[in-house]
Amino acid sequence: MAQTLKLEIFKIAIKPRNSREDFVDFNNLFESIDEDKDQAYQKFFSDFIDLFGGKFKSDQKKTKGICTTNQNKGTIRSINNVIDIEMWGGTIGSLQLIFNQDNADEEIGKIGLNEIASLPFYIKLWTPFDHSSGILMVQSYTDHTVSNLVKIIFREFIKSYGFTLNFSPFTPEAIKEEYLKNSHVYEIKMITDKVSRGKRALINPLFADEQDLKITVTVSGFKHDVNDFWRNIKGYGANKVIGANLDDLDMSEEAGYNIKAYYKDENGHLANVGIKNIYDISPTIFLPEEIMSGDTRHFDYEKIKRHTDRILEQIKIEIGYN
Repeated sequence: MAQTLKLEIFKIAIKPRNSREDFVDFNNLFESIDEDKDQAYQKFFSDFIDLFGGKFKSDQKKTKGICTTNQNKGTIRSINNVIDIEMWGGTIGSLQLIFNQDNADEEIGKIGLNEIASLPFYIKLWTPFDHSSGILMVQSYTDHTVSNLVKIIFREFIKSYGFTLNFSPFTPEAIKEEYLKNSHVYEIKMITDKVSRGKRALINPLFADEQDLKITVTVSGFKHDVNDFWRNIKGYGANKVIGANLDDLDMSEEAGYNIKAYYKDENGHLANVGIKNIYDISPTIFLPEEIMSGDTRHFDYEKIKRHTDRILEQIKIEIGYN
């Protein structure tokens, strides 16, 4: 199966280390680097490359590594408060044998324990001078992501300047709306992890002393338009989604339980929500085929830069940045 390009977006914010103050505008970071904005961005970028020293940095478990050097593509646009970075990343720590796809009898190479089978990853960093909310975008693949390691490295990097970096996942409203418009509800789950001893014994005496018992009731096999589903279900009340008495499972309005709905769009992309926020979804953001390189099936650097620029402009409007 060919790899699909995906995008993860995080809202970022900074504040001085060991400070209890609110988050500050990003000019506080860059002006601590250099009084000249352009020089500050240039040094920030070169310091980030120097951080790796031409070597891959790995996660704690030493299963993934990433690196960027002067050989990688990179763009500094201080006037727009944007830095674009290409990085290499991949898995490490296991021996891999290499074969041609049509010949499983003849090994043509090995990837050793200390070697990396790497892919290019794209990163966009937006750090507005006059705003306390910035954006980090990390491109990934269907089966490969380095976003957690990127966040760890950026957090340590920003700490070296005397600031704490905070991340929170972010999905632009336009992407949510587009997903909901083309999706349906196909499954509902009722979940509780607060089951009394009496109810545990009623289910099966074997579970009577299992204090961490968790029960999930799943209803599937249906397909309903998102808006129609919630409009029709509304009359039943949140705790009567399936119109059945689940008291024997300690699922009652008094005992309380969680309800999750599962969505799928016309391309089979999945998302789920809690019943308290039925439209607050975080669907996977898939990047269009048009930005891929036909030769490598990786991203085309200039095309992904332009595409994420357009997403960034939408985000600026959404967060009230003028």
